[in-house]
Amino acid sequence: MSRWQYRVTVHSAEEILGRLPESVAEIPPMLYCDTEGICYFDAGDPFLRAIEAVLNGIGDRGWELVQVAFRAQQMICFWKQPR
Repeated sequence: MSRWQYRVTVHSAEEILGRLPESVAEIPPMLYCDTEGICYFDAGDPFLRAIEAVLNGIGDRGWELVQVAFRAQQMICFWKQPR
């Protein structure tokens, strides 16, 4: 039976924006929700690359991403790795 250890990280909008690969015009990321309560994040390509940089930094240390949740001005990540 596999045993796991878990980690939760919280990343501010400022931290993510600090990882932008190049300067871009101020385009605020948007969170869209449909009438059934399903929400999705749309941030445009440079913003997605900044999020990838945050995720890859932790993934490079052996953590596997389990889930991401977006809140206003924050990204919450749930990670696991074998013990």
